[in-house]
Amino acid sequence: MKKKLCLFLALCMTAAIVAAGCANQQQVQSQDDGVMTIDWLPQCDDYVDKESPIVKKYEEILGVNINFIYLDRNQMTELLNMRIASNQIPDVMRLSKDVYQSYLDQGVLADYTEETLKENAPTLYDICKTNAWESLWQDIQVDGKLYGIPTLNIQGRYPYVPIWRDDWLRNVGIDKIPETLDEAEDAFYKFVNNDPDQNGEKDTYALSSMGFNAVYGAFGTQEYGIWLEQDGKLVYTLTMPEMKEALTLLNKWYQDGLIDPEFITGENKGQYWANSVSFCNGRIGFSVPGAYYHISSEEQTTKASNNYTTFKDLQGENASYTTGKPFTGKDGKSGTYKWGVYNGNYIVMGKNVKNTEGKLEKILQIHEKVNSDFDFYKLTVIGIENEDYVYDSATGYYDRSLFTEKNISEAAAGLNTNGIAYLQNNFEFGESVNKKDFDYANQVASFDGYENKVWAGLPSSGQYTSILESKAKEAIVLFITGQRSLEEFDQYVEEMNSAGLTQLTQEANEWFQETK
Repeated sequence: MKKKLCLFLALCMTAAIVAAGCANQQQVQSQDDGVMTIDWLPQCDDYVDKESPIVKKYEEILGVNINFIYLDRNQMTELLNMRIASNQIPDVMRLSKDVYQSYLDQGVLADYTEETLKENAPTLYDICKTNAWESLWQDIQVDGKLYGIPTLNIQGRYPYVPIWRDDWLRNVGIDKIPETLDEAEDAFYKFVNNDPDQNGEKDTYALSSMGFNAVYGAFGTQEYGIWLEQDGKLVYTLTMPEMKEALTLLNKWYQDGLIDPEFITGENKGQYWANSVSFCNGRIGFSVPGAYYHISSEEQTTKASNNYTTFKDLQGENASYTTGKPFTGKDGKSGTYKWGVYNGNYIVMGKNVKNTEGKLEKILQIHEKVNSDFDFYKLTVIGIENEDYVYDSATGYYDRSLFTEKNISEAAAGLNTNGIAYLQNNFEFGESVNKKDFDYANQVASFDGYENKVWAGLPSSGQYTSILESKAKEAIVLFITGQRSLEEFDQYVEEMNSAGLTQLTQEANEWFQETK
């Protein structure tokens, strides 16, 4: 066995050496051809088709080859760590604040000066300095060097949008969209007891896990583990006293049969996070799936959402839903979650970019072109004019039905963050190309939202955050279902504190006092 093991290890080492040699040979060949190859890790919603006309066109314009790396998003961190351990570091990638800090500490990322950014991406530099507050800009610098650029998302200013089965409301005798928590509760009981789908059976529920968002908001807290300001200090939403109040109501609704028992496994059933399978299946009549573009029809935005098309396919054209507002609670509190204009992501470069002369500068120049050249921005975001979209000068809208008819995903085509348009920090460009979408967003999502007050990675986030979120998720399910008494809520808070929340709370408030 020892001999076999030694032979196996020797073969592995040989394979690694050969692979490294092939990689080096491929790099040399790329340089001999005079075309730079950039290893780019996109959002990975799908494999990017290297033969996509859109990809070919922007490669031609940029004079580079883009080698898109696909990693399963469900295992993204693990797979990326494996690549990094073998020094197969992507040249360009987007990292969350916690992973960013971890890779920074490990020496995985390339550094550059603020002057280098200004020289190669002056427009992007000015946009970041204008749209990102000074403390954020300081946060990404270490000893006067930059290791990443914050991604600013104009869509993040809009909170998640509640939706109601308005046909169900009419069927149970309600002629207005509920706005208060009491009005919602009245509708919920009728959704369960008054046969809203009119099939003669008691087989409907009011809401599932996504709908809890609006319930927590009515009590002044949130289901996500985020930090909110209260009396000048930051508090963790999952342990706030208001969370106990919200869970008490949800437990009552669960015992009364208002909540779909399948909420435990999640409303999206393992699909894309914003897909409400339970709502589309006609099992529940209320939900908060996500942002405005997760619930819109083709008449409302540039393309129909998955929720809308699936709902119509399953429930038929006569079925309908409409948007609502977050419930207002007894203290006047309301709101749903929103991720904010800055949501803690950085665009970074792997340290190996410095092994090829001019690659770091070229990548910065690509980001600059996306944010300074409107025609190029449109190419990377919506494709080729008259092939993928048509501009309507009368409305200012971009009709993208040509692309829709091609039956290819945006990811496969290499569009948006699934291509090279990671840094879309030019809000003017975004509002122009997506005018129809933002008109709709302003119509349905102009209300208050709960945004995480901590936008930087805390020193101990990597050590404790995932553990705390896992413990809280388990406890909340037990509280709602009654498997754990809400009289034990204080004990649960102590468990969270002992698991690292005390340390994170101290770090969050120290950071907040320095940067607020």
